[in-house]
Amino acid sequence: MKKLTTSVLAVVLTSSFALLNAQVDTARTQDIEGVVVTALGIRREKKSLGYATQSIESEDITKTPTANFTSNLSGKVAGLSIKTSGNVGGSVDVTLRGYRSMSGNNQVLFVVDGAPMINSSSAINTSGLSVDTGNTISDINPEDIAEVNVLKGAAATALYGSRAANGAIIITTKKGKRSNKLDLDVSSSVSYSEVNKETFPTYQTQYGQGYGPLYGPTFDSYFEVYNGQPQSPTYEDASYGAAYDPNLMVYQYNAFIPGSPNFGKQTPWVMAKNGPIKLFEKAFNFNNSFSISKGNDVSSFRLSYQNVQGNDILPNTRLDKNSFTGNASYKITDNLTANLFATYVNQETVGKNPTGYHGAMGNFRQWWATNVDILEQRDLYFMNRRNNSWNIQGPSNTAPLYWDNPYFRFYENYVSDERNRFAGNFSLNWDISSKFNLLGRVSHDGFTYMIDERRAVGSLPDAMSIGPATGNQQSGYAVVNQRRNEENYDAILSYKDKFSDNITLNALVGSNVNVQTFYSNAQGTQQALFIPGVYSVTNSASTPNAPIVRDTEKRIYGLFAQASLGFMDTYFVEGSIRRDVSTALPTDNNTYWYPSVSLSAVISNWSFLQDSALNFGKIRASYAVVGNDTDPNQLLNTYSPTTAFGSPTYIYNTTAKNPFLKPEMTEALEAGINLQFFRNRLGIDAGWFSTDTRDQILALPVSTATGNAAKFQNVGNMRSEGFEIALNTVPVKTTDFTWGLDVNWSNPRSKVTELASGVENITIGSFQGGVTINASLNDDYGTIKGSDFVYDGNGNKVVSAAGKYLVTNTNSVIGNMQADWFGSVINRLAYKNLALSFQVDVRQGGDIFSLDQYYGQASGLYENSVFINDLGNPVRNALADGGGLILPGVVNTGTAANPNYVQNTTRIDASYTNAFGYLAYPAKEFVYDASYVKLREVALTYTLPEKFLNSTFVQGASFSLVGNNLWIISKNIPDADPESGLAAGNAQGYQTSVLPTTRTISFNVRLNF
Repeated sequence: MKKLTTSVLAVVLTSSFALLNAQVDTARTQDIEGVVVTALGIRREKKSLGYATQSIESEDITKTPTANFTSNLSGKVAGLSIKTSGNVGGSVDVTLRGYRSMSGNNQVLFVVDGAPMINSSSAINTSGLSVDTGNTISDINPEDIAEVNVLKGAAATALYGSRAANGAIIITTKKGKRSNKLDLDVSSSVSYSEVNKETFPTYQTQYGQGYGPLYGPTFDSYFEVYNGQPQSPTYEDASYGAAYDPNLMVYQYNAFIPGSPNFGKQTPWVMAKNGPIKLFEKAFNFNNSFSISKGNDVSSFRLSYQNVQGNDILPNTRLDKNSFTGNASYKITDNLTANLFATYVNQETVGKNPTGYHGAMGNFRQWWATNVDILEQRDLYFMNRRNNSWNIQGPSNTAPLYWDNPYFRFYENYVSDERNRFAGNFSLNWDISSKFNLLGRVSHDGFTYMIDERRAVGSLPDAMSIGPATGNQQSGYAVVNQRRNEENYDAILSYKDKFSDNITLNALVGSNVNVQTFYSNAQGTQQALFIPGVYSVTNSASTPNAPIVRDTEKRIYGLFAQASLGFMDTYFVEGSIRRDVSTALPTDNNTYWYPSVSLSAVISNWSFLQDSALNFGKIRASYAVVGNDTDPNQLLNTYSPTTAFGSPTYIYNTTAKNPFLKPEMTEALEAGINLQFFRNRLGIDAGWFSTDTRDQILALPVSTATGNAAKFQNVGNMRSEGFEIALNTVPVKTTDFTWGLDVNWSNPRSKVTELASGVENITIGSFQGGVTINASLNDDYGTIKGSDFVYDGNGNKVVSAAGKYLVTNTNSVIGNMQADWFGSVINRLAYKNLALSFQVDVRQGGDIFSLDQYYGQASGLYENSVFINDLGNPVRNALADGGGLILPGVVNTGTAANPNYVQNTTRIDASYTNAFGYLAYPAKEFVYDASYVKLREVALTYTLPEKFLNSTFVQGASFSLVGNNLWIISKNIPDADPESGLAAGNAQGYQTSVLPTTRTISFNVRLNF
């Protein structure tokens, strides 16, 4: 893998130095560095900034139509990690320069036109059934985006306060342009997606349902007996049964389903013609957007509408999204301007797939009988819309034992949700004089969200994915209603002056009031539905559990100031200070200050470099401190009711609150250099960064004698550091042809350097298989722990006298979720009106545990459980028939004190589920290298020449064919995409029941009138 990823980068980097100069270029400093939008929506010359920023063109975001534009940021910025969960309507994990908080939020802040936007998501840290609700920043219509600037360091985002401790993505929306006519822009696309079969299991083809020769009257047969004839063990959910034989007639599950074409019949014992891969549908999505805009010297406006609708690859899935966005600007007087931005979004989805163990995909990845035809399951469901499962309890009881009919599950037991969001801001901008400006801005962002889950009568009893119900539910209904709002009130006085030809000053003072409110009410039936088909909490067969209600408010009152001095248009120094008061912290500790300072020097202005190949160069450095508070209601202990009716009972919170909490503090250092050579044909922006986040607010374990399992405390430090490089080249540029090449690379690494006295580990996520994701003292963040092999002094695996591996407890370090490095290579080729671009993303290192392989290998699903052994016989033969296998390793023939290791020669029986998967190996065996090389995107665009449009009312037209996630060039985890996971959040490095990823082809038309 290392050779491959290194060679991929070597080829493109070597080619980038073939600088064929067939055209004279000119470049000025401002053209190269440009003007960018920084904190609070302030435009600054990039050369004056002492911290790292990186911009993304809007075309790079809108090129690929998608319901969540953040996935299109992948590979576009050095140090920006984008990880898509792969779930239907699922979330995208967006982190920058590693992790800072051990248990808190590590997601970047999104800011639109100067106002922060809510980006909530569901972090999943267990392997139980859960729902990935997506992240709300996906509500932004990418067609409204004019430019994106990524502020990477704490110095860059200090004015935003604690909200932007993890970096910020600054989005500027499109505005109405000066025009004598009404401008109309239309974008319409259709996307087709299908499953990438490399990310779905390839089954063994030789054995069917069962767990081995465990059945029949004497419990030594592969079959039960029905009417004197063989019957498959229909109640089993594995493929470790009898070898297929087309001449053998067997009663299978469909022989006992009334109405089945095979009811009462024996059928050949063969592998199913249609495996679960046939369940997935072709996904079609339609994305249509149009806008009207106009502007003049006094006012401007722009209105847009977007409609997204389509299905996903699972049956009975749908997403419908409508968004309306508008902005306007009006010059009330020559020096007073009013600006307005507003957006409303409605999104509805049906068929979100619950993640975690016993999710629908777990059926196909972990526990499945390969003799079951998935299309027959489809037909049996639609025959009467009942739960006619393949996994029935027996001939006289056709209720499911472990698994529902998959189609019954998708069409009857589904999750749906709806979000209504309104966001907007209004500002007045007053140019008091040529030097002073006063900005007042009020912004609101908020949404209501409803998610519900239904479980039909006749379902397999199972836990609900949402709601307060406890235990397995025979049937049921759960609903969660949420309301989240955020208001920001800003007042900013800025000053700009030039004292001489050599000294400039930019300064500001301001205040911000941030108000965050959140309400959630989760309700559900208990035990079952009283009346089938009536999905309401009041239709509960038993008294429902008490609703889970959360109602919080947090306010942050901020004051800030910033000053930037420039000398000779070459040397720049900037400092800022912010003071926050947070209502989430105790009165004695709720005020915290944090400063920043940055320096930059334009070295290309130095006289001895002015006539060199270097046409622009800048060095930069910065230091910043950022404070952070905590969630509301973490100070005082509370009691919660457990019953909704009758005599109330209450429980104490299991994690003790702490009235003496103080703010977290992050110290950040960075330094970098930006060089542009050969008239902007070759450029490099390289940087180093380091952050330390101390006094982290963590729930640490305490003695249960206190009445609590844990307590919130200020302890610990996590350090994140690394390098990042952004390389841009134009190897070839002629009159008609241009080849541009960009490379982004970064190696952020986060390490836990301090915890409380006596505490050496904090569990981030606890999962099935005895696997945990951890913050361990003096280890890299995201340590994967579980059972491991026992090794001798030479690193050989130790085998017991019985022939099976010895294993450790579940506290062994078996991997780490963080990558060694990640990057991308983006090629852009243009010939006249034809443009071609393609992007390759690379991740090197990091680990991921697969529960799918952990169980699926044991149940006999995968090909590695079927082979010819060293004796030349099928490994699943009985030992007496030459089957079985010898596990590689050594056996201790001595004592524990004086070991004597010899090669293992004991053959273990593989005729039943004993020799593979979790039954024979520790969790370490199922930890895989998460490296990959992907062809992320290929786009071909043709822009119609103006000469064809001169006599029409069309001002511009382009047509694009785009492919996304077309080819996983290299990966190490079998039968899955290494990027797939449970959801966004800190607990990465674990897979269970993941959806296969898709290849997507899109066709897009853009018209300008």
